[in-house]
Amino acid sequence: MEVEIERLNVKKEEVLRKCAELYWQIWKEPPWNEDFWTVKGVIEDIKKQMKRPNAVGFLALHREEVVGFTWGYEVSKEDLREISGVEALDILFEKGGRVFYIDELGVDSFFRKRGIGEQLSKVLIATARNSCKMRSFTLRTDIKAVAARNLYVKLGFRDLSIRDAEHSQRTYWFFELP
Repeated sequence: MEVEIERLNVKKEEVLRKCAELYWQIWKEPPWNEDFWTVKGVIEDIKKQMKRPNAVGFLALHREEVVGFTWGYEVSKEDLREISGVEALDILFEKGGRVFYIDELGVDSFFRKRGIGEQLSKVLIATARNSCKMRSFTLRTDIKAVAARNLYVKLGFRDLSIRDAEHSQRTYWFFELP
């Protein structure tokens, strides 16, 4: 099943709405169980995140339907403290380098296990590396999200075993390009 990877453009309202609907659907599923999202709230959040430094995002489209998404942005030590609620991730900045935070990755349940998450992740990392000169990447995922964790291992990430302050079942992962 072919998918096209397209850069996320928050000015394309219809595509953004479809992305938000998929986001809303995915995060209601276990292990996330985030039933507080609304489509309108997701759209506002995406627009806010895409204004962050070096923000970039991508969508996976199948016959013009959004079947996957990812986005991220550069974070400072203070940004990452705010996101995580912990100071333990300060270690990522010890070498004085810059860090790219992969904020979201999601694929429609019908389209999973087809390599779409890997495709999206690889294009996001490559774009952050080539366009933004990023070498260090971090993200968080739930300890019960086995498929996501396996993908991150495959991509070269390692679990730092640092837990998020608000979501204690989520740990932070790190990957650094040579």
